[in-house]
Amino acid sequence: MRKTDKTSSISRKVNSGRKRTVRTTPNIERLAELICSQEGNPGSSKSPKEIQKLTGISHISVRQIGKRDLQLKVFRRKKAHLLSDSGREKRVKCCKTLLARRCLQTVDKVLFSDEKIFTVQPPINTQNDRLYAAATKKFAIPSDRLIKGHKHFSKSVMVSVAVSKTGKTKVLFIDKGTKVDGRYYCETLLQNWLLPDICQLCGGKFIFQQDIASLHRAKLTIEFLQQNVPNFIDPSVWLSNSPDIRGSSQKFPASTY
Repeated sequence: MRKTDKTSSISRKVNSGRKRTVRTTPNIERLAELICSQEGNPGSSKSPKEIQKLTGISHISVRQIGKRDLQLKVFRRKKAHLLSDSGREKRVKCCKTLLARRCLQTVDKVLFSDEKIFTVQPPINTQNDRLYAAATKKFAIPSDRLIKGHKHFSKSVMVSVAVSKTGKTKVLFIDKGTKVDGRYYCETLLQNWLLPDICQLCGGKFIFQQDIASLHRAKLTIEFLQQNVPNFIDPSVWLSNSPDIRGSSQKFPASTY
């Protein structure tokens, strides 16, 4: 109160209070080199816990120095697919080949075919599946109310469909116990179901695409497609081991296809 009445301010004087022992200029300069990645060497930064082991400075003080003194913001890292030099070159080559075959006029006619197994029993999320009871202790609740049964071998169904920007084919439900190999894929799925629906949907002019599953890249399948499908994307062009690209087409503009 005396300070406020005397100075008409609540601000502290410069260099007043307890002397700093951690957030000093030498420590700030040292942490600036450790907490940020070195130029040309991404991922070389140290975490607050790692800096604490190297310098003896508390990880809480490290965070305070980064936020208050260095004016740094914290960003969460994202997982990315690690590529080798040969894999990167192969990816560029395949992408150029795919881009040469696609344009804004033909992207609507690209149909992607795949098979998917759906389990009848839904998955259990114990985080959201809670039980409300008037009991004060958990052991007072009957066990049959607390246990959520889950079968080890749940019933499932396999379906096959081809989709494009203009629409999709009829969904084919594969009979239980059917061995889905290259011969069944060609003689039943493609010849009797998918290709007739695709021709009806696109008028006979389309680009057929599928992933590199074993039955899709089987020798029998490739020979059948070469004889019956005038324009299809060969498995050698399809990018293998690329989870960062598959299913991420919404991140890129249409002009890149």
